[in-house]
Amino acid sequence: MSVTFKSILLFIFSATLIGCTVTPAQQSAVIFTEQTLQQDKSDQYNSLDKLMLYHDLLQEKNTFQLAWEYNYAKNHFKNNTDPESRLKYILLISLPNTVFTDTHTALDLLNNWPQDITLPPNLASFKKLLVLLLTEQQIAKTHTKNLLQRLKVSEEHAQTLQNRIDAIKSMEKNPIKNMEKNPIRRITP
Repeated sequence: MSVTFKSILLFIFSATLIGCTVTPAQQSAVIFTEQTLQQDKSDQYNSLDKLMLYHDLLQEKNTFQLAWEYNYAKNHFKNNTDPESRLKYILLISLPNTVFTDTHTALDLLNNWPQDITLPPNLASFKKLLVLLLTEQQIAKTHTKNLLQRLKVSEEHAQTLQNRIDAIKSMEKNPIKNMEKNPIRRITP
């Protein structure tokens, strides 16, 4: 074998050897990054899952348990810097048909979110969803109140009209009764 051929063969062998040693290190870094991203995503999903589980648990509680939960949350979650805790408090006070339901406060807490409390993307989206739903709920409540007020006015107006109709009927019946009792005498020539 010639020296040139041996040199080329040595160069190819060393390039292959160097390439094999570099590639696994880069692959492991990529895998580590993917694993880290997957772990971060699972942590984010866990926080949203925890909120959904909390909401499901609230749905199952009776009035006394909800009152206890509200007092606990009011003291521990309201001004907490943990986003999960704040969202738990907001979920609690936005529950419908409870003594402590306060949509206005829930919206205020969501809209005036402290700048120093950062949210993962899924919780930020959940926060936006809550804002939209609570705003729609507040608008629906306002419309319901307006419609109930209009219904009350309409019922009063209908009752007034019914009273007038009854009075007219009564007036019509009375002359007929009076005529039966005192028939009109005709004067005949």
